[in-house]
Amino acid sequence: MIRLIRTILALVGLIVIVAFAIANRTPVDVSFAPFPIVLELPVYGVFLIGLVVGGLLGGIAVWLGGFGARRNARRMRNKVWALENQVAALKQQERSAQAQEYVPRRAMAPQGATS
Repeated sequence: MIRLIRTILALVGLIVIVAFAIANRTPVDVSFAPFPIVLELPVYGVFLIGLVVGGLLGGIAVWLGGFGARRNARRMRNKVWALENQVAALKQQERSAQAQEYVPRRAMAPQGATS
């Protein structure tokens, strides 16, 4: 269900972007204040470049923000692995102790009976 909703939203977004690009083909001058470079791009080009750069910067920010959670998850995964190994070792010790403890009962004569 979520995959269908994502697909529908992606298609709607694509239609909006294409409609914007068709309606805004007029060239504009783009310059950055400290640099003497002036580019002539269509309005939709400026919009798409801004969208891509914003998406990349947002993705990097989210990735960096999740660093602490990933570190904590890695630490917990290593702790679980160590505890599972410890449990396996203790179970093995228990099995070997039970094997050594097991002594088959010998047939014993009833008490008070003499041969």
